[in-house]
Amino acid sequence: MVKRLGAALLMLSVGFVSLFAQNKVQAEVSKKQDVAVFALGYYGYNIPLEVLANVDAEIQGVFVNLGRFNVLGQAERFSARDLQAFIDLIQTAKQNNTPLPDEVKFGDVQLTEGLLKKLYGAFVVVIPTIVDFKVDKANNQYQAMIKTSVAFLNVAEGKTIGMANITTTGSSRETQTKAIREAIDAIPVQLTYEVRKIPSFTLRTQVLQVKGGEVKMQFGQDMGVVKGDEYMVVSRETIGGLMDEREVGLVVIKDVGSQVATATVRYADKGLVEGAQLVEVPRLGADFGPYLMYLKYFDTIKNSKGESTSGALAIGAKIPVTRGFYDVRPVVGAQVNLDRFFLFPIIVYGGVEYNLYLGRLAITGTAAIAGGSNYLIQRFEEQLSTSDDKWFTHYGFKLNGEVSYLVSRDMQVFVNVGMDYMLGIFDGLGGFFKSFGGTGIAAGVSFKL
Repeated sequence: MVKRLGAALLMLSVGFVSLFAQNKVQAEVSKKQDVAVFALGYYGYNIPLEVLANVDAEIQGVFVNLGRFNVLGQAERFSARDLQAFIDLIQTAKQNNTPLPDEVKFGDVQLTEGLLKKLYGAFVVVIPTIVDFKVDKANNQYQAMIKTSVAFLNVAEGKTIGMANITTTGSSRETQTKAIREAIDAIPVQLTYEVRKIPSFTLRTQVLQVKGGEVKMQFGQDMGVVKGDEYMVVSRETIGGLMDEREVGLVVIKDVGSQVATATVRYADKGLVEGAQLVEVPRLGADFGPYLMYLKYFDTIKNSKGESTSGALAIGAKIPVTRGFYDVRPVVGAQVNLDRFFLFPIIVYGGVEYNLYLGRLAITGTAAIAGGSNYLIQRFEEQLSTSDDKWFTHYGFKLNGEVSYLVSRDMQVFVNVGMDYMLGIFDGLGGFFKSFGGTGIAAGVSFKL
């Protein structure tokens, strides 16, 4: 009887283990992909050649710096019309299983048989083209707008796997070339984000080791992982033959080695184990944190008319740079004090912040230098200035300490206390030129971009 009971328990245990093994799915791990990156097509648009001198290298550099690609750069430039013709040719050849021509010409682009075979057999082809371009002058400054379309074609399968539409802008009071350059310089940042968003290119990896509030994960510099990148912890199971994936946690990259990275666990609904699936969370690489603040001035400030002010509400937004940084990060921001006495001071600032992560909680200290003017000076600058240099009537600093809580993967709430001080360079004139400063308390919501 005992032997029969033991045998039954053994069979039942084996059955549970077998069922568990069937339901649990091994983590997917990405591999490097081969891509051919064509030059930026801009036919039909009068873009200064000196501005375009380095843009092809910058776009190809996006794919090199991402680390997850083997890059073959191409000098040919497609127009928007030629791009569709090229895609149609590849798709038709694949669908009908027909041989490629010895050579083919699309407008000014001529592709040889050797290149066609190389693209046809192995590569994902990346073709960026400018589809709209404008330069206008308004409010005493040039405004440039460039719309760039980037097609991602899986030649081996004969299908388009992604299409990114990027709109970038630039402005300058000095020259239109400078405005155009600014708009073009913004393309790589946007393109990096758009590439990482495409499911075929988003990194998938696994946990190698769990220790306290940190994990070691496969991939490091070899696949372009950088500090500040975030990865979802994903639970994967097969249920009735179907894949069930659920997000159960979030980690942020703290340190990057050659093939292994260390990440801090922000939250995990289920216990992290070795072999757990991690999936990259594509982001632009900055947080946007609007806030409302009350600033209490050190002293009541009066003018010759007997008017006075002792403090003011302020609205602002801070933007820390996240990609490439972990605990110490650069931060920029802008703030408007709603104080009529100073004609609504406009303050811009830049500095550094230090973050201590405690799960969903984070403690942050910030130090920044600031420059400011006010609404009236800003209006004069817009109408009269011929330089891109800002007009400041005040210089100063901001110091604060902050506590934030990660409400969800993409949003956190925060409160901070601190001190602002702005020294008026024409303080002797009085009125809205006077120096001011005080202690403040602020609250806001930060969105991960």
